[in-house]
Amino acid sequence: MLSDNDDQDKCRERRRRRIEMRRLAVISVANSPPKPSNQNQRENTSRTECSADSKRIRMTEKIDLLEPSYSSSGDEAEASPEPESEVPPVSEPVFGSMSVSGRSRDMEDTISVRTSLCRSEISTRRPVHFFAVFDGHGGPHVAALCRERMHEFVKEELTSLSKAGETESGSSSSSRYGHEERQGLLEERWRTALRKSFERMDEVALSTCTCGRVGYKCRCHPMEVALGGSTAVVALLSPERIVVANCGDSRAVLCRAGTAIPLSQDHKPDRSDELARIEAAGGRVIFVNGARVEGILAMSRAIVCQQMRISTFHGGETSKEQQISVKK
Repeated sequence: MLSDNDDQDKCRERRRRRIEMRRLAVISVANSPPKPSNQNQRENTSRTECSADSKRIRMTEKIDLLEPSYSSSGDEAEASPEPESEVPPVSEPVFGSMSVSGRSRDMEDTISVRTSLCRSEISTRRPVHFFAVFDGHGGPHVAALCRERMHEFVKEELTSLSKAGETESGSSSSSRYGHEERQGLLEERWRTALRKSFERMDEVALSTCTCGRVGYKCRCHPMEVALGGSTAVVALLSPERIVVANCGDSRAVLCRAGTAIPLSQDHKPDRSDELARIEAAGGRVIFVNGARVEGILAMSRAIVCQQMRISTFHGGETSKEQQISVKK
């Protein structure tokens, strides 16, 4: 049996538990977010729909940018993609260069690189790239002059030539010549342009002193004027061929599939054909640290070189004539 005190204690415990449960229920209701009204629900729904529509619009715009555009007029017009009118640009060639003076105290050699020199008819309006090496002797003046002027002469000569397969009046001559004949005419035009460029360069160098004055009206040392000169090797690169002109002992080499292909021949005094030409002109080849013209020049052809070409004792031992090769 339970006493009265036990009944009172149990009643107080049950009452305390009921009060505690009511307090916890009030706290949970106060902390819960308010239930949105009908108007708030409608606003949230419309905002969600607008966001979805904007996403769909943006996705449609992206798809349209990736797809080709089509145009139509009327129900009978057929949709067709717009033709591309722009020609993709031609990339520039990748090249590098290095110059070493060697045992000389002064650097007498120069390098000239002119990418996209011109777009002439002879190259079907595609770019022609100019690369050249000038090995000076008796000072750097002639080589520096060649670096500044040679590409200008080549550009002028190339732009003045008509396209192979056309007459001077512009009419086509494909009916008169076959493919091989047209290719031969085209290569001959390349050779003519380089030949005239070398001749013009030689004339300018002959009339220009080492100090830059025209006509030798200066106080430069006569030996500097007499011995000054330069070799010249010029390579013209087009999409279809490489045209190389060489005057002197500078060299052009083509590397193709790991194989070195010579594009020029050194003009040396001890070559049989060059030796015969020098002796026919009244000159001599003397071996002084190698074969040299009159014991001075180690090459048999060069730009300028007054001492070897215009001499009271021997006339014209060295030559400005160049060798031109074409490689496809």
